[in-house]
Amino acid sequence: MFDATITSLREWFDLRSNEKEFRTALLPSRIDLSPPEKLQQTAPSIIFKENTFVELGHPSAGSCSLCAATLEHSLVDDGRLTMLGPDIPESQGKVLPFAQVVIGSCTKDAGEISLAMDRIIHTSSQMDGYMLRSVPNRVWARVSREAAGSGFSLEKLGSQLRNSLKDQCPGITGIEVFFVTRCKEDVAALEGIIQPAREELEQIQTYQRLPDGTYECTTGLDCTECPEKPVCDNIREIISIRKGDRIITFARDGSRPTQETAKPEEPEK
Repeated sequence: MFDATITSLREWFDLRSNEKEFRTALLPSRIDLSPPEKLQQTAPSIIFKENTFVELGHPSAGSCSLCAATLEHSLVDDGRLTMLGPDIPESQGKVLPFAQVVIGSCTKDAGEISLAMDRIIHTSSQMDGYMLRSVPNRVWARVSREAAGSGFSLEKLGSQLRNSLKDQCPGITGIEVFFVTRCKEDVAALEGIIQPAREELEQIQTYQRLPDGTYECTTGLDCTECPEKPVCDNIREIISIRKGDRIITFARDGSRPTQETAKPEEPEK
């Protein structure tokens, strides 16, 4: 479903792989972390401005985020972290732009897994010394002076996100993380790349999944008249969408959708 977006993201980062502030790291798994390095997930805490070491993704600096899953395992390099821009320890007193993209390989419904990843990421990002503000499709965060002094970094944040997803999201087989803190223009470029995937995720949320595995569209418009049709047509991993008494099946190879009459639901006994 999101393979084209993930491929475009990779191409964007590959083009910058020789630039000064580009670097990669291998994220340690939870069992590889020593006790002091295991970040503790906590209830949301307040970090006041005077105790802020660095601010990430302030609206004035720019921010974007995406969680996307794919059934194509070759598109995800499990455990890899890619960073472009300064890290937290070297950014005292700064307000940095922030892009956070997390991609995962999975064994089932990529759309449902992507939505689950987003929910898990939001809750698991609440850590001692890292305050996350709730902004749709954005990451706006503060890192406290104490956390920075204890060695908090993008690599440790990435490890926390990866391990939380591996622990809490059944069906995930691999997680790769991307962070960008270099400039507002980078964030804007990534925003343009991930927007189609975001629109598809928003469209999935308007459907209701039924017990037979189909997704019910509740809009009263015919598919040929609906303004959301281009987005629906791109949702190829959702095999069937129920529209009234019809089931519309999207082919994985991109061929023309087919329609059939839905079987009436049997009454409960």
